[in-house]
Amino acid sequence: MTRLLLLLVVAAPMATPLQCAFAQGRVFPSDKLPPASIELTSEPPATTTPWQLPKSGDPLYDARKEAEIKNNKQSHLMHVFERGVFKGYATVTSAPLPERPAKEMYSAFTANPKLPPDAVELSSSEHAKKSDFFQMRPKTRPANVPSDAILVRVFQGKKFIGWGYLPKDGVAALHKPK
Repeated sequence: MTRLLLLLVVAAPMATPLQCAFAQGRVFPSDKLPPASIELTSEPPATTTPWQLPKSGDPLYDARKEAEIKNNKQSHLMHVFERGVFKGYATVTSAPLPERPAKEMYSAFTANPKLPPDAVELSSSEHAKKSDFFQMRPKTRPANVPSDAILVRVFQGKKFIGWGYLPKDGVAALHKPK
């Protein structure tokens, strides 16, 4: 069985919180929040009845904004709470995800010309950890991936492990018939 050692570049897991222009920072999700609402802090509520929606007559109530939230499911308008107290309304958008840095790995691959050109087989002697690979196809190439690397699906046997970048010449060598 022919084996080839190639440099594999894959994702390092990264969590990115939702960014909010109104809050100029993070928002904190909670199952306790009413629909179309965000909380600006992870601190405990400042009231015994937190996350109460505004009602007509409340100083911060805005009937037009309430109607938009209720009737337009595509709206990005949200109720904003801080420590459980209603603070107003805000349009929330998420910032684009930052490019995830790729992890450099040196892994052995098994030649398998039966695989499609965008797939490679990780050697059975390698310990495959899904956390070492992109679990979803990356939309953009990480800045630290060499320009000659191509995105491939990585399998071990018939099991899909994830996505990674390999040198184009190395992928071609793995697909040559014996």
